[in-house]
Amino acid sequence: MEKKLKKSILTSYMIGAPIGIFVVLATIFVPSFLFGEGLMTIAILGTYGISTIGLISAFLIALWIGGKLAYNSIKNRKSLLLTSLKYSTVVNLIIWTTFCLIIGLTVEEEKFLMMTPPIIAFVICTILTTFSIGLLISYVIKQINDKPFKLENTAANNS
Repeated sequence: MEKKLKKSILTSYMIGAPIGIFVVLATIFVPSFLFGEGLMTIAILGTYGISTIGLISAFLIALWIGGKLAYNSIKNRKSLLLTSLKYSTVVNLIIWTTFCLIIGLTVEEEKFLMMTPPIIAFVICTILTTFSIGLLISYVIKQINDKPFKLENTAANNS
């Protein structure tokens, strides 16, 4: 694998993973902090606990795919905003599709009702991340790609 591609994927992980995992944990635990009751957290975990585990697992895979996609988009001279939109859409599509598939496989009744919040979350998250985290990741990947390739510790440098 190319060095710049590896750095781009690593960038996707280094920026995206901490922020994404923080948002998932905040979504689960902030209601109990705000209202002083753990009942809301228990309801969220009881309703979407297994799906959330699937979402986090899919998220880690999606960051790799998104990093590779952003690298190729930047390499092909696409704009930062378009690259960010593609990155955000792909990452969110992977994670929320996984979330909904797990709901579809584990929930017996009212599947559509249970899938409504994740579908709304997909739209909101895609829009928000396109103009924030996705744009930051795309910018950093662009900086990686714009740097000229250096030969490090090779015989060519020593001569």
